[in-house]
Amino acid sequence: MVIDMKLISVAVSERDYEAFREAAAREHRPVAQLIREAMAEYRARRLAERPPLRQLPVLAGHRPLAPLPSRSETYDEIFEA
Repeated sequence: MVIDMKLISVAVSERDYEAFREAAAREHRPVAQLIREAMAEYRARRLAERPPLRQLPVLAGHRPLAPLPSRSETYDEIFEA
């Protein structure tokens, strides 16, 4: 069932297109369906709102060993390379 779908046009590399085309053929599904699933998975993993670490529960009687780093400190560490 197709509900509230937005039509988009996307340019992809030949290599990516071939990989999706082959996977779609193996699974007997349209390439578009695989791309929709890939977009939904990316949205769920990377774009979903998550609570800040400071809002996560801590076990009773346990505390962090040191203050939590700031967001900018965390990003600096992640993207240091």
